[in-house]
Amino acid sequence: MDHLLDLPLTDLAKLYRKTEVSPVEITKLVFERQRKLEPALNAFTELAEEDALLAAKTAEKRFLAHKPSHLLTGVPYSAKDLFYTKGIRTTCASNVLKDFVPDYTATAISKLQAAGAVLIGKNNMLEFAYGIVHPDFGKTNNPWDLTKTSGGSSSGSAAATASGIGFFSLGTDTGGSIRIPASYCGVVGLKPTRSLVSTHGVFPLSWSLDHAGPIARNALDAAVVLEAIAGFDPEDPHSRAGSLGEVDAGNFAALGAKHVGVLPEPLLAGLSPDVRRVYKEALGHMEALGWHIEEVVIPGWQHTESIIMDVLLPEAAQIHQPWLALKADYAEMTYRQIQMGLEAKAVDYLNGLRGLRQYTDAVSELFTTADLLMMPTVAFAAPAEDPVIGSEEEDEMVFTGPFNVSGHPAVTVNMGFTEDGLPVGMQLIAPHFQDIELLRAAHQLEERRQMPKPPLIRKGV
Repeated sequence: MDHLLDLPLTDLAKLYRKTEVSPVEITKLVFERQRKLEPALNAFTELAEEDALLAAKTAEKRFLAHKPSHLLTGVPYSAKDLFYTKGIRTTCASNVLKDFVPDYTATAISKLQAAGAVLIGKNNMLEFAYGIVHPDFGKTNNPWDLTKTSGGSSSGSAAATASGIGFFSLGTDTGGSIRIPASYCGVVGLKPTRSLVSTHGVFPLSWSLDHAGPIARNALDAAVVLEAIAGFDPEDPHSRAGSLGEVDAGNFAALGAKHVGVLPEPLLAGLSPDVRRVYKEALGHMEALGWHIEEVVIPGWQHTESIIMDVLLPEAAQIHQPWLALKADYAEMTYRQIQMGLEAKAVDYLNGLRGLRQYTDAVSELFTTADLLMMPTVAFAAPAEDPVIGSEEEDEMVFTGPFNVSGHPAVTVNMGFTEDGLPVGMQLIAPHFQDIELLRAAHQLEERRQMPKPPLIRKGV
């Protein structure tokens, strides 16, 4: 039998309901594993052990009394350290906020609390989600190879989930910050439809591009978490109402054959040989499922990176205006990017917002004939260090950023490994608010490949 900490959360939920294992037992095991692996991973900024054990005891009482419970009741999880947590530090992995303790909790965390999930702690991340490691917080290492990065900016969230320190995590994604680390760490990362998940109580990077969503072991687990945290929030001025659909954990197959759009070959020229091989294998899996594959041209694709920078730089600069005098508390490159935003022209920002709307319409038009789009998540596997935003040599966001611009739901799922044993993710994209159907499709692809455990936990830690 697999180690209890490596089970899908839906399997753990079944064991809870049979009272074969206890939420308190599982939560203690999670902290035991965290203490063993954390020196190597550096995936956490803060632990909440006392509060977690209290929540686990409350969940245990419900199961012993055979009371109806949410699937997430008693399930330990973590959250990127920019989700506000009342009474628990929220640092954004920066010395600017190193002592900040919020007086309220983010909506997404509150919804998980209401479901009975158990928050074990806050995850390390790139400073303010802006693409740079703050030297005082350090890089989060990849559980598949500790000499590689786990990615960013949801670094610790992906590493913790891949290592079985909690059964899922919450992250945020402004240009790929859920999907990139999830791809590097071999887990599922979902950027939901823009504004489907509230960002109230989530420290922003760019309110026009930010998304909050789950990182999980598999697509079904991600769907269960999404269902719990999604929905209109009057506290979030950007929140949108939309029909999400229900998760049937017992029957999670995609509905019917899919028409899948893929990019023209010239746009895939930058793929590493390993990623290209896994991409071709993924296409083969789709054909075996009876899915129809066709090349599509996405109007405006070549302009999405400039749209992101035109929008992100000034919005981030405006957000950080209150702390401009605290230059020494920022990582050097983070502060430099804030300064770049202060120098941005208003006309470029407005052009970026117009481009965002136009590109959103262009991608939506593709879904009048295609059910899904598919492409690699990143052109390469995990590097040793996180590439700087806008780097031409190692452009992490070339496949992820376009869907922060358009706001369409996008998920990465592990579909293979490099010759050196590093995970390679493939990305699926669906129409707005088709998040659950997107995860059903990802689930079908998952079932066509084997998924070993990371080397860090293969010995039964």
